[in-house]
Amino acid sequence: MDQQKPEYLRPALIAGAIAGFLSGLPFISAGNCLCCLWIIGGAAVAAKLLAGQTAGVLTSGDGAIVGALTGIVAAVVSTLVQIPMQKFNLQLAQRVLDWLSSLGNEMPSSLEGMIGGTTGVLTPGWMLLGLFFSAAIYAAAGALGGIIGVSLFKGKAVPPAPAAPPPPPVPPQGPADAS
Repeated sequence: MDQQKPEYLRPALIAGAIAGFLSGLPFISAGNCLCCLWIIGGAAVAAKLLAGQTAGVLTSGDGAIVGALTGIVAAVVSTLVQIPMQKFNLQLAQRVLDWLSSLGNEMPSSLEGMIGGTTGVLTPGWMLLGLFFSAAIYAAAGALGGIIGVSLFKGKAVPPAPAAPPPPPVPPQGPADAS
């Protein structure tokens, strides 16, 4: 029986976009500090979507593939969401430093110089390097989440083909009665 390969891309794009958006937002992204919550959860959702559109039973390899793809999509979306947030994050860090200084804590001058001397925008090279590392980490966490998701949402087992009925019993043939 020729079983078709499941389509991994659509569930990975849907779940990866959601996980990447949550991972890119300033305070909500802290959920990734809890064992990569958004990435593993997004990959499990992708496995659920994959199980819903696939007729057969999914393997852990299917979960790892869709999870890794979800992690890569999430890394790209997260990077794109973080671009407009860079200025906000820099202003937030400056406010925290000002607040700590008002409490009487003396800040190292190198820390103030680091924040005060930046423009708040990462160069494309640093952004690509960050994207590369995020994609690698998110893909690994996504593969784990996809495997977990497949174990939770395996899919429907294809029922076996009905067996052919046994042939009808043949009556025993004995010698003909010669009466």
